[in-house]
Amino acid sequence: MRISAKIMADNIKANLAKQSTQLMNTQLKLASGKRINRPSDDHIGIGKVLGYRSTLNTIDQYQENITDSQTRVKYTETILGQIHDFLREAKGIASYPGTEDKTALAEAVKDIRDQTIGLANSKYGKNYLFSGNLTDTPAFDSATYAYSGDAGSHRVMIGEGITVELEADGSQMFIEGGDNLFQVLDDLEAALTADDPVAIQAAVDPLERIGDRIQIARSGLASDYKRLEATNDYWSSFSNAVETMRSGVEDADITQTAIDMQVQQTAYEVLLATAAQVIQPTLVDFLG
Repeated sequence: MRISAKIMADNIKANLAKQSTQLMNTQLKLASGKRINRPSDDHIGIGKVLGYRSTLNTIDQYQENITDSQTRVKYTETILGQIHDFLREAKGIASYPGTEDKTALAEAVKDIRDQTIGLANSKYGKNYLFSGNLTDTPAFDSATYAYSGDAGSHRVMIGEGITVELEADGSQMFIEGGDNLFQVLDDLEAALTADDPVAIQAAVDPLERIGDRIQIARSGLASDYKRLEATNDYWSSFSNAVETMRSGVEDADITQTAIDMQVQQTAYEVLLATAAQVIQPTLVDFLG
């Protein structure tokens, strides 16, 4: 059967188009680094990739929550450590007030009280740290020393259905059991001003009990931090595993893709050269 010039030209054109499309797809893979750049590249694979990406986004959110909580825990522990240091100083004054004029000691205790109530009303970001769930309310009234928060805690989602509760109830730390830290310091200041040895000594035990409660709270924070750290390590490992699976489905083998492109480029150039040799005499024959 005689093959017409038109049929030959159409076949060459179709092959050139096919080769050109293949070469462009390979160039796109090499440029993007991805084997799947559009759903049509792999219908099943794109579904897996979207699932992996959703999982990675969820893990990222958990890790953001954990990082923020770790910062909050460290900040809270720093605040409690400072308050504990002030308590130890006040307890030292109450235990060994000396025989000299107590005016300077009373002033020191007043400063300690003002500092501790300021620390107890600290904010983390825009929220009060020790007000429970009432985060827009200062934890303690600076005049009456009354607690203005509630018994709520700071809840953090660190996994599906998994939360960590961070202590945020300042009343448990500073005024529980009838020992109001700020009132005790206020009474100690008054006792020093009046140079009343019995009243001065009476402040020692409450300060000791409050200090113990603060240390318990700090220990709880240390445990919370370790749990957050362990959970973050787990999510990091899991994230790496999911990312490896995503990469296996979506990413291109750059070395192999570069080889493929070189082969396809050569084939395309050969096809062009062949087309030029075949089409030209065919057209001459056709015109003749």
